[in-house]
Amino acid sequence: MAVVKDGMIKSPARADATFVDRLIDAADRYVDSLLETLADDVAALPHRAAMGRLLALLTVYTQPGSAHRGSSLLPAAMGACVARLEHLQGPAGLFDGTNLSSPPDSAFTINDACMTLEIAVAAGDDALEDVRRRLRAVVERVTGALLTGGVHTPNHRWELCAALARIHALLEAEGSPRPGIDARIAEWLAEGIDQLPDGMYSERSPLYATAVTNPSLVAIADSSGRPELLDHVRRNLTAFLPWFNQDGSVESLFSRRQDQWFTFQANAFMMLYRRLANQDGRADFAAAAAWLESMPLHEPAKLLALTRLDPWLREPLQGPGPFGRLPMPAALAPAQASLGSCGLHRFRRQGTVTTVFGGCDELVPGIVSGLSSNPTFLRLEHGAAALTDVRLSRSFFDLGPFRSQDTLQTDAGVSLSETVRANFYLPLPPEKRQPDGLYALEHEGRFSAGMDFGHRPKVEHRLATSIAVRVEDGGTVLDLVFDGADTSFALELTFRPGGVLEGVDTVAGAGTFQLVEGTGSYRVGSDVIEFGRGIAADPDNPPVYNPGEAYRYLGGTNSTDGLKVYITGRTRGTHSITLRGLSLPTH
Repeated sequence: MAVVKDGMIKSPARADATFVDRLIDAADRYVDSLLETLADDVAALPHRAAMGRLLALLTVYTQPGSAHRGSSLLPAAMGACVARLEHLQGPAGLFDGTNLSSPPDSAFTINDACMTLEIAVAAGDDALEDVRRRLRAVVERVTGALLTGGVHTPNHRWELCAALARIHALLEAEGSPRPGIDARIAEWLAEGIDQLPDGMYSERSPLYATAVTNPSLVAIADSSGRPELLDHVRRNLTAFLPWFNQDGSVESLFSRRQDQWFTFQANAFMMLYRRLANQDGRADFAAAAAWLESMPLHEPAKLLALTRLDPWLREPLQGPGPFGRLPMPAALAPAQASLGSCGLHRFRRQGTVTTVFGGCDELVPGIVSGLSSNPTFLRLEHGAAALTDVRLSRSFFDLGPFRSQDTLQTDAGVSLSETVRANFYLPLPPEKRQPDGLYALEHEGRFSAGMDFGHRPKVEHRLATSIAVRVEDGGTVLDLVFDGADTSFALELTFRPGGVLEGVDTVAGAGTFQLVEGTGSYRVGSDVIEFGRGIAADPDNPPVYNPGEAYRYLGGTNSTDGLKVYITGRTRGTHSITLRGLSLPTH
C-alpha cells in the first residue's frame, strides 16, 4: 500500500527508472499476449485468472510510459473481466474452484481486486468509473463471507487476513470502516505465525512462501499497521539465502507441498528481497534481489502493480551491483548451510555443491498432500553437470524407497537412517475369534483387510538402513550400511539430460544404464561428475526403482526425469560410493 502506517519507515520519493522501465516493457508484452486471445477465452476463465487479467490491464492502462496508457481497446476488455467475476460470484459473494464456496480461494481474487481498486482510484480516470464501481460491488458482496469464513491450510489464514486488511484500508480511505474486520484479523494472528526455528514456515515450501505467506504478511503489515509481522518475512528470506542454485532455481526438495516434486524458479523471490533490502538497508538482501533481477521477471504485470503501490519497491537497490548470473553473490553461496528442523544440509567444496535431505515426514496416514515424502536424499552439481536425484530402492515387502526421518549432522557431513518393518501374522487367540468369521477392517502399515491385525501374534521382519554422507575435498562419499533382512538394493543416480555418460552399460528402458565396475562419468562441456565404484551385475539384484505399493497399487509413480544410472547389490555390510565434481581444461 502507498499509505504507510505508524511504525513503518517512510521511503524517500526516489525511483529506479531502469527497473521500472523494464517492468513496464515486460508488462506491456504480457498484455499484448493477453489481447490476442482475451475476447475468445475470457468467458471460460476461472475467477483468479479473470481478476489477474483485470489487474494487468488496468495497471498498464494507467501507467505513464506504457504503450497501453489510455488505450481505447482496454476499457471494454476490463469490463469483460469484471463481467466474468460477476457471473462466477455465488450468493454469499464467494467464488468456486476446486474448493467450493471457498473463503481462502476467494481471498486470492479479492487481494488483487483491492490492489486494482487502489490503482483505479488514484488514476482518477472517468473511463474507469464503470469498472471501478462494479469491482467495488464485487468486493462488497464477499466481505461478510471473508469476515466469518474458514480455511483449511496454514497459508490460507494469512491470505484471508491480507484480503481483510486490504478491504479495511479501502473502507477507511472511503470513510466507512466496517466494524469487526480488524478484530477478525487479530483473532487469526493470535494463533501465531507458523514459523519453524530455522525461519521456514510449517509447509516448508518456496512456492507458498513467495505466492502466499510472505506477500500476505507484508500486506497485513502495511495495510493494518502491524510492522512486527515483517520480522517473520525477514527471518524466512534470511533462511532461504543459501538455497538458491546457479541455474536460477531454489531448493524445494524439503517442501511439504507440491513443489517438492518439481524445480521451483527463484525469480519469484525478487520483489520480497527488493522490498526489505530497501526498507532495512540490508546488503545481503540487496545482493539477492539484484542477482534475481538478472532473470526473467515473474508475473511482470503484477510486479508493476505492486511497484505502483509500494514506494520501497521503486527505490534503487543499494550496494554493489548489478549482479549477473555468474558468479552467484557471496551472500547466496556460503560454504555450509543447514535447516535442522527440515533435515536439509548443503556443502560447497571446490566448485561442487552437495545438498543432503533427510527430513521426510512419517507417512502414518500414507503418502498424502501436506507431507514431505520425496525420497531423493542427495543432489550434487558441478557447473553445468547436475546429479539431480540420488535415491535408494530396496526390495522389502514393497514398502518403497529409503526415506530418512532421522538426520544427524556430523563433523564430516550428515548421517541419515531409517528402519522399516513388515509382519507375518499368526492365528488369533481363541478369545478373539468371531463365530461369523468377520473381523474389524484394519490397516496394518502395508495394506488393509478384515483380519483384526492388532490382536494377532506376529513374526516381524526388519531392515535398518543408514547412509553416512561424508563431504571431503576429494568428493562426496556415501557409505551405505544395512542391518537385518538380506535382500537386493538399487542405488539410482538421475542426471539432468543434456550431457554424456561414459563407463556405464545400457539396460532395458530408454535412458537407463548400470555401473557394473570401476568409475563412470557424466560430462556437460568441461564440467564432469564422476561416480563409483560399480558393483557386478546380478539377475537377483535388478537395476530398477520401486516406488512402493502406495504408488503402484493406484498405477502411479514418483519416478524422476533424466538419465538414470543404477548401482545394485545386496543389503549386506557396507557399500561405499564416491561422487566427485571435476572441471576439465578447455582448449
